[in-house]
Amino acid sequence: MPRSRPSEGSPTLQHLSGEVSPGGAAACAQPGPGTATEELATLYAALDNIQNGVLLLDHELRARYANPALHAMFKSPQKFVDSKPLYADMLKHARRSSAYAVSPDELKRYVAERLAWVVAGDRPPVDQHLSSGRVIRCQCAALPGGGRMLTYSDVTDIVRHAEELERLATTDGMTGIYNRRHFMSLADLELTRSRRYGRPVSFLMIDIDFFKSVNDRFGHEVGDQMIVHLTTLARACKRDSDVLARIGGEEFALLLPETDLAQAQVVAERLRRDVGENPLIAKSDRILTTISIGVAEYNAAMIGIADLMRSADHALYDAKGGGRNRVVCSVEAGSIPAHDPTVSLVPVVAE
Repeated sequence: MPRSRPSEGSPTLQHLSGEVSPGGAAACAQPGPGTATEELATLYAALDNIQNGVLLLDHELRARYANPALHAMFKSPQKFVDSKPLYADMLKHARRSSAYAVSPDELKRYVAERLAWVVAGDRPPVDQHLSSGRVIRCQCAALPGGGRMLTYSDVTDIVRHAEELERLATTDGMTGIYNRRHFMSLADLELTRSRRYGRPVSFLMIDIDFFKSVNDRFGHEVGDQMIVHLTTLARACKRDSDVLARIGGEEFALLLPETDLAQAQVVAERLRRDVGENPLIAKSDRILTTISIGVAEYNAAMIGIADLMRSADHALYDAKGGGRNRVVCSVEAGSIPAHDPTVSLVPVVAE
């Protein structure tokens, strides 16, 4: 793709001409015009053939040079760059050409942030997400005279690898929801907000009833399917702000910000009912099961998430001891059943 270069009399070219003499010889003997031109031609040829994008801006933040790699990344035509546009106009053009993965509502803020970053110069690099799915890391260097040199590197593979490592460290491999370790970190942050603003937060400890019977009767593969099945139902019951995690073999945690005990009980009952009414379809079998849930609300006497989980766990123990397939709420005076079914269901194949 063609490139845009500074004109012979431009400040950028004049500045580069004074810098390119090898070995610092400029301090002793000034090279002739032909030497500087040849060295600049070599420099531009090198920039034209590297894979990274390069953009040179003058002190007004107008484009003075852009190599072919930059044109390809941001879909900027040669004619547009030859007009020496302002950097802000280049950002807007990239958005109009759908180069950036930025919505129209965010464009004004996005342009302002990028401009401030370039004006500051020599700041930490930033990653730009393109509509193609690629991730471009941009670095900005301040040049003498107020100019800027921006370099753009495709770091998609690096970013995706880092995201995958983070996903593996924070999620449960079988269900895709958070694991216990990450849940504890998120819950601590939520409890900190609760204490600071005096807002309620509740917790559900959820356990699949007679899960060993599922494994023994139908096999561990079906047992795994049951865990995924419960995850799907729990996801459908929660809000975006709620935190769902698998914290044990068949044990799940659901943290409910901005939710008091009575509201949490409603959520728990809805989930318990949904599980009982939606059997797992495994091959030709429709396998019915139930869950027990312990519910607790955070209070000032609790130090952290461990205390809240302990309170809900005691309520879950009472739910299990009381016949399973029920919700039990924990209060300071003890645990009270929120649901008392007439029958406790061992997993069965529905007719």
